[in-house]
Parts: sequence; C-alpha cells; structure tokens
Amino acid sequence: MQATAQAIEQIKIMFIDDDDCVREAISEILSRKGWMVDAFDNAEDGLAALTAGDYDLVLTDINMPGMSGMNFLLAAREVAPEVPVVLVTGYPSIDIAVEAMKVGAVDFLAKPFKMEELELVIRKAIGNAQSAGVRRPDPESSIRVVGKMPTVARRRLEEKVKELSILHTINESLDDVSEKQDIYRKSMDIAQIISDADSAFILIVDAENKCLGVKASSGFDSDISDNTFSIHDEPFKSVITNKSYSYLPFTSGVVSTLTGCAKGAGSKPLLLAPMLINREVVVMLGLVYSDSSSGISNDMISLILNLTAKASLKLENLALSENVFSSIIGAINSLINALDARDTYTKDHSHRVTQYAMTIARELGCAQDVVDSISFAGPLHDIGKIAVRDEILLKMGVFTSDEREIMMSHVVRGEEILRPLNLLDSEKAVVLYHHEKWDGTGYPNGLAEENIPIAARIFSVADTFDAMTSSRPYRKALSVEIAREEIIKCTGTQFDPDVVAAFLKSSILKRS
Repeated sequence: MQATAQAIEQIKIMFIDDDDCVREAISEILSRKGWMVDAFDNAEDGLAALTAGDYDLVLTDINMPGMSGMNFLLAAREVAPEVPVVLVTGYPSIDIAVEAMKVGAVDFLAKPFKMEELELVIRKAIGNAQSAGVRRPDPESSIRVVGKMPTVARRRLEEKVKELSILHTINESLDDVSEKQDIYRKSMDIAQIISDADSAFILIVDAENKCLGVKASSGFDSDISDNTFSIHDEPFKSVITNKSYSYLPFTSGVVSTLTGCAKGAGSKPLLLAPMLINREVVVMLGLVYSDSSSGISNDMISLILNLTAKASLKLENLALSENVFSSIIGAINSLINALDARDTYTKDHSHRVTQYAMTIARELGCAQDVVDSISFAGPLHDIGKIAVRDEILLKMGVFTSDEREIMMSHVVRGEEILRPLNLLDSEKAVVLYHHEKWDGTGYPNGLAEENIPIAARIFSVADTFDAMTSSRPYRKALSVEIAREEIIKCTGTQFDPDVVAAFLKSSILKRS
C-alpha cells in the first residue's frame, strides 16, 4: 500500500493552458505536492514534448488559440495512448464530453475548481491507469483508453460531465434574459429538457388575495391559464410554508387540473419547486410526469432546484432594479411637481410637445424605438429648469447675457439630473440636444445637421411650435398660421428640412 502511494507521488505531469496566471498558479501548487510539472502555454509545444518525453498524466485546457485541447487529445492518443489525459474547461458540454471520452479522456474538470478536486482527479486518473496496466494498447483500437476504463468509472464520468453541462446550460440560458416572462419560459423549457417532464407551468403567489394563478404553461393540450388555487391548499401550503420543493408520486384533488387527472388520464407525478424573492415564495415551477413507475431521482431534483435558485436570483435582481427605477422615477416626478409649482406653463407645455413630437416621428416613418424614446423623455426635457433661479425662470423681460447663459444651461443640468436613470442615447438626446440647430448655431454643443440625433431634431420643431402658440406671462400666443410660417422660414437653418416636411404633413396643424 505504501509502495503504491509512493508510486503515485513520483509522477510527472504535463499542464497546458494559455492563461499565464492559471498556468503558473496550478504549476506551483502541483510542484509543492512533490510532483514534477512541465507547463506549456500552447498545445503544439505540449504535443512535441509528449512525443519525446515520458509523462504520467496530461492536464489540458480545451479552449486555446491554435491547437485546441480536443485536437491535442486526438493527437495524444496517437503518440502516447498510455498517458491519461484530463480535460479542463470553463464551458463543459455533453457533445464535447462524449467526443472526448470516445478518444480517451479519463476525466473532465470544470473551471473554477478547488485544489482538492484537482488532486483527487490526478490521483484517480493515475491510480486507475496503473491498476489497469494501461501500456500502449492496440493502435487500431478506436476507443483505446476509454475501452479499458472500468464501467463504473465511465458511468461516473458521463454523469459528472452531463451534470456540469446542465448546470452550465442553466447559467448560460438564464444569463441572457431580463424580462419576467422570459425567465418563466426559459425555466419551463430547461426543466422539461433536463428532467424529461411531459408538461410544465408557472404559478404566481398572490399574497394579498391568498391565491395562486397560472402565469405560463407548456406541454398542455388545453389552456390552463384560468386556473387559480388557494394558498391554503396542499401541496401549495407546504411549499410556501417550508420554502421547499414538494414531490407527489400520485396526485389527486385540487392539483388534478394541473396533471390532467381530472380528465381521466390517471394519477401523474407532480414536482413543485419554489422561487424566492426576499426569502419569500413568490413563484412556483411545476413539472408533470407521464407516470409514477420511473419516479424522479434525487440528482434530478437537485438540478431542478439549482435551476429555480438561479431563476430566483434573476427575479430578485429584476425586482431590485424595478424598485430602484421606481424610486428614481418617483424622485424625478417630485422634481417635476416642484417645477410645475414654480412655473405652471412647464407641465402642459411638456405634455403637448411630447404629443406633437410623437406625431411628427410617426409621420416621418421613424422606428418605434425613436417614438418610445420621445414618449419617455419628452415630459422630462425641461427638468433642468429646476436648477434655474426664480428671478430668471419667471422673468417677464429680456434676459441679460449672463441670464441667458444660465437658462441655456438647463439642458446640461437636466441630463445630469437624469443620469442615474441610465437613459438610452436617443432618450438622452431629447433632453440634452433639443436646442441644437440644423446649421450648428444651437446649444449646448453646436451640433449640426445629422450629427444631431433624430429624436432631438424632431423635438426641436415640436418645442418651437408649442412655444410660439402658447401664451406666456410676458406675451400672447401667436396664431398657428404665423407659427407655421416661422418654422418654414427657419427650415435649413434652425430645423431639419425633412422633419419640417413631416410636421407640415401631419395632423398637428389641423388640430391646433
């Protein structure tokens, strides 16, 4: 026994990884174990060394520039089929794992990993190779080393790789979504795929009305969206109270409408897995299976719970973002109300200009995202005036040059106030650039022609039209006809000719 342990310690390892930090750190750790380590930053050099040298084990990353770890494995099976190869990757997949095992990989290690895991993999790989006496098998063998692996070891490897791949798929799939409905749909799709469930559904907990409702479903013959259940009914009560899953091998009663048993389809197994926000169950993922003969394994339940945990985190982050956004919007609305209290013209003006600008954008054939940007940012376009002193904002006469500079600064101050909202560029443009002019003489940046974002060019025309046709304390409103002629007169200097053409064709002049 001691001799065997000593033999395992006296081993020579090749480690291939293009990441300098990973390569140096792992090499040093393995060396401290008393093992000999040769490290390479590319598979080509590693293969040359393997051909000429004598190694007991190869650890290689899969994703590398030049020759990949998979191609290295193929070549290594030709030049040194007796040397066990362990693949290391941050992106495990079933396809890669199956292909790797066919040509001789003895294990699969997913990044990030603990050093204890790495040491265990190394000892097992070399121990298995030594006990099996693997020494250059028949070169005509298509599966070589893997064919010599014990059945239990092969099964363990296959199950391990499959589990890692599923976990990676869960993370990758849910990382790409940011809407609740997409999170629900992805969760159902993934759950059905990994657990072979017949159908899936999402239940939303309505704590105020003490009930649950079906929010989404998949795999059902008929629509179940009208079904509601009491939170006091089992098994829902237990899931909510214990914040844990429920698995019913045989179902009846209130859940029968979810399993199809109400239609005489027989009792079907049902798994309910909770999704939590702020440590409270707000969503349940339900999975219905064809029959109770096969059941569902503990490993599969663990994977489903991993999925719901990831989905819960996404929902919690989304809820947090929505709360933060709502708080910011609430604060901004307070500023708007404060501005309205100082200058009653502003509120009605902002609303009218936004409607005019949206009408012009549609007449111009703008994409919906431009219309949406105008709709969202339009009411906020003068928010920067909250920073302008009353004696300037409410002044009845002509501004001095200093006062004009202060008034002109409201667009920049508005963008600063709204910065926490992380506005889209087109939304920001409405606030910041609606006083830019086609000929470049506007403010704040003196942008010209198409360098001015289209949403701002549109808003400029709408803003000017409403300003001229609205009464102010220091002057009466101009007629629609005079305002129309003034806008035409400024076409090509202050305004974009195409935007003016759309304005003249629109219904604004008919309504005004």
